[in-house]
Amino acid sequence: MPRRSPNTMMKRRLIVLMLCVAALLVALSATAMADFDPLKVSMSLSSNTFTEPKTITVSIKVSNTGESEMPGPVTLYYPNGKQVEEFGSPTLAIGASQSWTGTWKVTQKQLENGKITFKIEYSLYNDNDELVRKQKSFSKAINYQGGVASVEVNRTIAPTTANKGQKISVTYDVVNTGTIDIKDVTITEDKSISSKKGTIASIKAGEKASYTFNATMGTKDLTSKATITYTADGKKTTVTKEAATVKYGEVQLSASLDADKKGGMSGDTVTLTLKLKNSGKTDYENVTVTDPVLGEVAANVTVPAGETVTVEKEISISDTTDYQFTVAGHDTDGADVTTTSPRVTVTAIDPNQVVNLAVATEVDRDTVYQLPGTVRFHTKVSNLSTSSVSDVNVYASGVLMYTFPKIGAGETKEFSRDVDVTMAGQYQFVARVKNQLGETQNFEGNVVRIAYTLPTPVPTEAPIVTPVAPVYLQMPTEADLSRDYATLHRYLRYASMALAVPAILGLGLVLVGGVHRARRAAESAKAVDHLERGTVRDYTEKSAHPNVIQSGEEIADEAESADV
Repeated sequence: MPRRSPNTMMKRRLIVLMLCVAALLVALSATAMADFDPLKVSMSLSSNTFTEPKTITVSIKVSNTGESEMPGPVTLYYPNGKQVEEFGSPTLAIGASQSWTGTWKVTQKQLENGKITFKIEYSLYNDNDELVRKQKSFSKAINYQGGVASVEVNRTIAPTTANKGQKISVTYDVVNTGTIDIKDVTITEDKSISSKKGTIASIKAGEKASYTFNATMGTKDLTSKATITYTADGKKTTVTKEAATVKYGEVQLSASLDADKKGGMSGDTVTLTLKLKNSGKTDYENVTVTDPVLGEVAANVTVPAGETVTVEKEISISDTTDYQFTVAGHDTDGADVTTTSPRVTVTAIDPNQVVNLAVATEVDRDTVYQLPGTVRFHTKVSNLSTSSVSDVNVYASGVLMYTFPKIGAGETKEFSRDVDVTMAGQYQFVARVKNQLGETQNFEGNVVRIAYTLPTPVPTEAPIVTPVAPVYLQMPTEADLSRDYATLHRYLRYASMALAVPAILGLGLVLVGGVHRARRAAESAKAVDHLERGTVRDYTEKSAHPNVIQSGEEIADEAESADV
């Protein structure tokens, strides 16, 4: 066997190596093709850090990155397995995508697992060119820190110096700076301010709630200090607020602040009214009014001795805001004075909680002919709000006419009342209800006018004579005559048939009687004695024939013989 050269051996090894590499590349390519997924999914969360279960906003985008259209619909599912209906079931073309944004309440189990997982379902062709349904789960990591309870307490006293009998307000702002909600907040003030405890039901994480104590200055200083307790995650916590002194003193300039309403929807206006009262004997000049939110409210105001000056400020509602005016100035002697007004809170109402009612009234008559006169009023109350309204009271002339315990959103309810009207005039029904701020709102209905008119005398009426009802005689028609003639003819036919029988019987009897008489007549003719001319009959001889008539003497002789 010939020996191979080293070059030949090397060439063969190189060829084998190249074939192995090619086979490996083909296998890897086939595997890559088999594992290729044309759908790419991205997901984002509105919050990734949690201290407790809560609702977040989730945004998901599904894109087709393949080189062909998806052969079937794509379906999105929530972590609990329920289909996301808003996503739909799109069939994605090449390069197309479908997005969805919605809410999801993160559960405690998801917090413990540290992720939120959604799922999609779609169709693909396998290596055997068969259409199969596939599922893909995708997750987003979340950070669970556990609950942290923390509060911050701020206090505002107005005014800090007061005359005897002057009103003082002490307001506590409790801010929940923790990561979990707190509840059962209790504020205990010094007895010189109030013996009543202040309570707040709950405060959500990151939010603030306030409570105000009102006191009246006596003849000595007041002390404000508080103990605040709250419950978070089942644990009760206590914090304190250091003592502060409210001084008793002669203050000639006092300030009061009020709002014409407690609040309204965003964009509504509220008028704040500040009253500056100078109870001293000197004027206050160059008075400046400022507010932490509004900045400078008024400047160069003069408050004459013994008078009250009013400063008004109209504001537009955007959010719930606290307003407290600070007043600074000096009197004619150059003595400086500073005071603060009580705090006023203007609340922004949720548009979904705004009350809107419509009232419509109808009457069964618009004129009465005696006083009092009874009129029936029928009133409808429609709830045009987006939420139900409770305790709707309907008044007329200050009198409660009806109460609806509840009127649902978009619902109309109605009632009727018979009212004794004592005078002519205009009548109007008004629906009253408390809004979200506890204020009474009036919704006026349409105006109904009732007139009074003297009754018109009734004229004497002539007696009404009732005429005799006419007798109606129906004239026979040609059809009626024909029908009557036919009836008469039928009756006559029946009568003739009925009479024909006895007539025939009578005629037969007459014929029979005639024949019988004829026979007897014939027989009688034979027995009659006829005189025959030229013939002599001897009447002396007894006739032997029984039919021969005897003479009178013979008859007499026979009679005598019979007597003997």
